[in-house]
Amino acid sequence: MNWSNLLWIPYTAAHTAAAIFDMVLEMELIKIRQSGPWAWAAAGVCLVLLALDLTGRLSLRGSGGKTLAALAFPLLCSCGEVLLWDQHIPERSALQVWAWVFSLLLLAGYALLGREKGAPPLSEEEVLLEWGSTLGVAITAWLALMAGAVVLMSTAGLLLSIIVGGLISTRNGLLDYSGIKGLLLGLLVLYTLQCLWYVRGARLARRADPGLDVPLAALLVPVWNGVQARKLARKLQMRDVKDDY
Repeated sequence: MNWSNLLWIPYTAAHTAAAIFDMVLEMELIKIRQSGPWAWAAAGVCLVLLALDLTGRLSLRGSGGKTLAALAFPLLCSCGEVLLWDQHIPERSALQVWAWVFSLLLLAGYALLGREKGAPPLSEEEVLLEWGSTLGVAITAWLALMAGAVVLMSTAGLLLSIIVGGLISTRNGLLDYSGIKGLLLGLLVLYTLQCLWYVRGARLARRADPGLDVPLAALLVPVWNGVQARKLARKLQMRDVKDDY
């Protein structure tokens, strides 16, 4: 079996998926530009949501808000990359497009970093572990989506990948497509926050109960950190139950 040819198929499929993602991203930004004054509505909605959160009428910083923000953050980073560095579309200079993208990006960052007022009766370490698990769901979803796109283009889109992907792979690297670097940067930010929250939660748990065995190094390893965090969360729950008795 020629392994080089076998590996060439998912490689060209990844190029095809990246090129389609680039094209869809630019088309959506063009649509935002063509919507005219309605493009400013996103910035207005973000301001209203922020005002409602600050006044306590709506919470953007709960588990649901953080999950939505984490899922949207990498995509918004991709849009930001296109606006900052892609010279091929004139829409990047339109102020309403910038307002649309960066108002949503800032709102997502606010939801990710903010702490919910009137949170449920959980200890600080339990809250941090819950936040990290929320980011783990978003990271896993994006990685599964990226892997699924490559698998799809390697099977159902095989002919397109061989013809188009084979051609563009000789001229471009995977990071040359618009939006890919922003997407990876967004995932890296989520992973960094996840590790910080996991490690901080584990340290607080060990400080409160020195008997807890928490391998801090494992909390920096993708996937494995989620497993260790769930084990620690169960230990904290059992500790709370024992304390009640």
